[in-house]
Amino acid sequence: MKKHVLKASSLVVLALTSTIFSACDLLDKADDVSFDATVDETILVTEENEGTNVAYTETITLDATSDPDISKYKSKITGFTVKKVSYQVVSFDGVAGTVFSGTLSFGDASQATPTVAATVNNLNMQQAFASGQIFDLSISPTDVDKIAAMLKDDKAVKLYLNGQLSSAPLYSSVKVILEVSVKADAL
Repeated sequence: MKKHVLKASSLVVLALTSTIFSACDLLDKADDVSFDATVDETILVTEENEGTNVAYTETITLDATSDPDISKYKSKITGFTVKKVSYQVVSFDGVAGTVFSGTLSFGDASQATPTVAATVNNLNMQQAFASGQIFDLSISPTDVDKIAAMLKDDKAVKLYLNGQLSSAPLYSSVKVILEVSVKADAL
């Protein structure tokens, strides 16, 4: 009889211990934070030399901590999900009908080469500015995940604009926009 009571007691203690650890895990996850944010950076497209079919290159860093919520949780962030990558021509002063064709690429903030590229073909800079349209970049889900990983690791990514301008001079600005979801531990 004593053995039977000891076995039952052991099972009850084991069940209680399991329940307590499960409850602790649930409580740990209950205070996690999730929020959406928009991170953007503007690339100044400045080519002062006159000409046609002018090669153009610019590199800048998009700092996710420029968003106040991301900055607040930067040491607690456990992951990013990139929901959308887009761009918008926000200023234009140049030869009418100037077209840009090339790539907008993303790379690790601490590296010198891009790892993710999206193609921009025959973008009429003047028309894009006049319309105010926001253009979505076509990037594979695998590459979108790479951008999210870069953001998680460095809270930043490098942006590389490489291509050709049909006419110059050109003074323009292109805003690159990342719409993200952020997961973080509570403060």
